[in-house]
Amino acid sequence: MSRRIIVSFLAGIIVAMFFLTSSFLLISSLEKINLVKEKLRTNNELLINYMEVDRINNTSLLVSVMDSIRVTLIDKNGDVLFDSTGKRGLENHLDRLEVKEAIEVGEGSDIRISETLNTQMVYYATRLSDGKILRSSTQAGSLNLGGGFVKYMLGTFAFVILVAYLISRKIADYLLEPIQEMTFATDRIANGEYTRRVRVRSDAELGKLGMNFNNMAERLEITFIESEEKQNRLEAILKSMNSGVFAYDNSDKIIMINPFCKQLFGISDNVIGKSVYEIKELRELIFMLNDEEDILEVQIEEPIRKDIRIKSAEILGERGSLVGTVVVLEDITDLKKLEKMRSQFVANVSHELKTPLTSIKGFSETLKFVKDENTRNKFLDIINDESERLTRLINDILTLSSIEQVKSVKNEEIDISYESEKVYHLLSPKAEVKNITLSLYQKEPLFMFGDVDLYNQLLLNLVDNAIKYTKEQGEVRITIEKEDTLIKVTVSDSGIGIPEKHLNRIFERFYRVDKARDRAMGGTGLGLAIVKHIVLSMGGTIEVSSEVGKGTQFVVYLPMDRESYDEE
Repeated sequence: MSRRIIVSFLAGIIVAMFFLTSSFLLISSLEKINLVKEKLRTNNELLINYMEVDRINNTSLLVSVMDSIRVTLIDKNGDVLFDSTGKRGLENHLDRLEVKEAIEVGEGSDIRISETLNTQMVYYATRLSDGKILRSSTQAGSLNLGGGFVKYMLGTFAFVILVAYLISRKIADYLLEPIQEMTFATDRIANGEYTRRVRVRSDAELGKLGMNFNNMAERLEITFIESEEKQNRLEAILKSMNSGVFAYDNSDKIIMINPFCKQLFGISDNVIGKSVYEIKELRELIFMLNDEEDILEVQIEEPIRKDIRIKSAEILGERGSLVGTVVVLEDITDLKKLEKMRSQFVANVSHELKTPLTSIKGFSETLKFVKDENTRNKFLDIINDESERLTRLINDILTLSSIEQVKSVKNEEIDISYESEKVYHLLSPKAEVKNITLSLYQKEPLFMFGDVDLYNQLLLNLVDNAIKYTKEQGEVRITIEKEDTLIKVTVSDSGIGIPEKHLNRIFERFYRVDKARDRAMGGTGLGLAIVKHIVLSMGGTIEVSSEVGKGTQFVVYLPMDRESYDEE
């Protein structure tokens, strides 16, 4: 850039100097020619005065003229009467331009190559009173400006070129410095240094340019920061989503995919930039979307069997043009399971409620036609038992529902020893009716943080179940002890036991090992489900072990200190 500015500036200076020098030389030459013509005219007038006034001999007079001037006397017919060069027999001069002008107007001049002397001459002719023409001439070569003048002009020309070069270099540096500074700043900004600015100069034009550049850089910095913040927010949202998201452009190249989507399909490689049809799992989804509506539900088998809901939407660019497609994959596996559990729960509740209601309705209708007092009392007892069973079932359903809906439980201090004794004394009469030995073992007073009511419900259900399924002369033992930072509650019995194949399902709602026997004992199938929910809500765990004919043991671990409980 600097070189081009200097060359352009020097070229302009050289062209200008060339025209100025040429004009000067031309004007100087014309001025000198005019001076020569004036000299020749003066010479003619002087000679004519002598020739006409003093009547001096023309030949003697013309011969006395200086050698640098050639004098020629021509008659009115163009014949040469005298020529100072001494040549004779010269051709007729009537066709000479200066002679023609002199004959017509009295004076004439011309510059041309002389045929006689074969050199360029300046001619000036004057008409005498008798019609003759006196012509003086001198060589045009004597008009050159001289070697000294040429040297002077060349020296001046070189000096002007040197000065012009220095000035152009200064101007180029002055103009290019802010441009180079802006170029450097632009490179730094392009490399991420958005705070880079240029120096604002005092000159109006360059100062305004610097201010505009800094304003542009500031707006660009703000734009980049906002864009980066939006990108970070988008990435954070995509990473935290429990739905898979991927997008591809019009060339079917993947432009975005979030971690959940990769986890959903077991994709470990970087697939950004690859064709969506190169990824087997995604390719099958795209084919489904092309054939179906924009929303559909499918089931995938690998890497884990899952139910997913697929939604797709177009990505629009400027002026509403289509630039790509985004696909959202929602994992509805748990939703399907919950829906299935809800349906099963509704069916089980309906069935469990229907059984006692059917009995109540049947026996109550029969009572209308029963006359025997004993039979009537027997039917009334049955109706009463079924009513109590229905009441227990509804209470258990309400209890389970309330536990599930509570988002956070109380965090109060519980006197485990005192509360356990309360449950023990509450159920002792029931154990005595069946001649069952109910015992409570506590080595020391123990305290924990949690919900007192839930703890009582937990222990009450476990002990009540143990008594219910233990035969007469059996034993039920409650053991409360500390194990590290946990409260360990053990309820064991010598009852009928639970077959091993049922152990992993006994905490399910309405699940019964022996339906006929459980109903006969007044069970609702919700007691252990309630226990499991209470244990989980209090941040604990529950274990069960059993042997058919020998008994069952439930072990519950509950966090003892407030910090452990809060963390849960």
